[in-house]
Amino acid sequence: MSPRTKEQNEAIRVMRMNQIMRAAAEVYLEKGIQLEIRDVSVKAELGYGTVYHYYKNKYMLLEDLLWDALNQTESAVQPALTGDGSSLHKAESFSRLLLQKCTQDPAVFILLKTVADNFHHFPGNRFSKLSAEFHERIFLPLVQLIREGINPVSPEKIANLIFGSLIGCTALNIHHNMHNEMDVDGIIDMIFSGIKYKEG
Repeated sequence: MSPRTKEQNEAIRVMRMNQIMRAAAEVYLEKGIQLEIRDVSVKAELGYGTVYHYYKNKYMLLEDLLWDALNQTESAVQPALTGDGSSLHKAESFSRLLLQKCTQDPAVFILLKTVADNFHHFPGNRFSKLSAEFHERIFLPLVQLIREGINPVSPEKIANLIFGSLIGCTALNIHHNMHNEMDVDGIIDMIFSGIKYKEG
């Protein structure tokens, strides 16, 4: 049997890391910051040594998880930013796509919740760059759409209200095991009906 090629080794590495990060997201939803590498190895059905080979501690693992979630989030909302329609319509589409992504990918929900909590569970300033990137790549584009769409007194405040609503709805959905029951369109319509009424 011939040895694996460099490409095959890389494919295995990527597959293993994705497997570990999926497991880490599931464990984080159960245990929060109390998760340990051993918990992740059990959930991923991998040996402790295999997980430790990739991640020496949980903060390295969570850092990778959250950076990957940021990239996934940006990709998910991109169609709203580049699509047709008014700025307000784009803001609704952005919010809808983000809520859908939260329900499909626990890591995206964890990212939003962690940013909202200002990374207070994490030591030092390890995640300050991630926080700044989220602000630049996710938060500010929504703020700009709201500013252009309805020109409110504080578009940042409305954007925070939207993010808070999406986090809260997703948390209820996850913690009450209602994975297939979320009415994404109904939730977004309700949020934006309230915004239009208040600002109209």
